[in-house]
Amino acid sequence: MRHLASRSFKSLLVLAAAACAACSAVAISAGTAAAATCPPPPTSVHPFVPWNDANDYVLTTGGGFERGAPAWALDGGADVVADNAPNALDASTDAHALYLPAGASAMSPCTTAPHIVGLVRFFAKAAAPGAQLKVEVIVKGNTYLAGTITAGSGWAPGPMLFSNAPNYKGAVAYQVRLTASGGAFTVDDVYFDPYSSK
Repeated sequence: MRHLASRSFKSLLVLAAAACAACSAVAISAGTAAAATCPPPPTSVHPFVPWNDANDYVLTTGGGFERGAPAWALDGGADVVADNAPNALDASTDAHALYLPAGASAMSPCTTAPHIVGLVRFFAKAAAPGAQLKVEVIVKGNTYLAGTITAGSGWAPGPMLFSNAPNYKGAVAYQVRLTASGGAFTVDDVYFDPYSSK
């Protein structure tokens, strides 16, 4: 009887170990699948040539804020509104931008690429002279400040913002977070420079 009980106990241990191994495999697969949900960036473009910047850029995921594009995570009254930056690369149907009242923030969906680094540039305008927009890059769970900008009342490209995010090797998921303070901002066409530190 004791021998049977011992065999049953051993069998249970073997089954439990197999189940734990299966759990680990599922956890690893789930992590990989989550990273795989970040789309690669589109083909690089040159949106800022009219402003003497011929660098390559890629649009962040959903960074044009047009209908059907992946949505950014919006907080504090941030919303997509009827407006559009003077970007010659926009389609004739482009008619939307991101509005951030003071205190609001928005975070992009992730973009995955092996050469993206923490350089961000976009079009912006501010509703008040004292308004500021904080720009952060999120990569591998870490947040890196890219800078805080001001803007005029009309659409114009913001400065090239260099974060101190490392130049990771391999495919890495990147996100951008924008936070307005002191007044409202409208933002459109948020780009990464994918090759600046190659």
